Amino acid sequence: MRKFVLALALSAAIATPAMAEPFSGPYVGAEVGLDNYEGKGEDLFAAGDSFDGISGNGVVGGVFAGYDIAVGNAFFGIEGKVSLSSAEASFDDGADTYTIGAEESFGASVRGGVMVNGSTGLFARAGWVNTSFKIDADGIDASGNDDALVLGAGLQTRLGSNASLRVEYVRTDYDDFIKNNAVLAGVAYQF
Repeated sequence: MRKFVLALALSAAIATPAMAEPFSGPYVGAEVGLDNYEGKGEDLFAAGDSFDGISGNGVVGGVFAGYDIAVGNAFFGIEGKVSLSSAEASFDDGADTYTIGAEESFGASVRGGVMVNGSTGLFARAGWVNTSFKIDADGIDASGNDDALVLGAGLQTRLGSNASLRVEYVRTDYDDFIKNNAVLAGVAYQF
């Protein structure tokens, strides 16, 4: 009986580290979500124009890859992402009609989290993104890229030995006049 109890305790001790580190190592994944861009500025195109409150909604999808390291009950990592958005806003300032749309984005962020049980963790992220915007002003097309600070928080849970599901809210601030809010759901595969 004593050997049986010792063998049981030893197997539990060996199995515990694997349960405590479900988010450790390299991973890849895909995500989809709802995207909202909002204008927050004046004099963007012509003197006296105000574009506060103009917003565009759309769907965003992307792929990501990263690497996490588990440290006790916490995990830390770095992640790169490429995404494409369909968010677009159209408005008329009385003289011209404008259409502004977000297109592709790429960026990187660091993330850190804490395990709430053996398979689920809460995390926060901070990073950088570069997004391509397309502007159509009465038939004249222009495009440009803008850099932004990215902040987010989410929940990730295991769906087996290598797959996990995550849900996340991300806030992106481009300069002074464009803000982005996105709610994302993704699936990751850990190697």
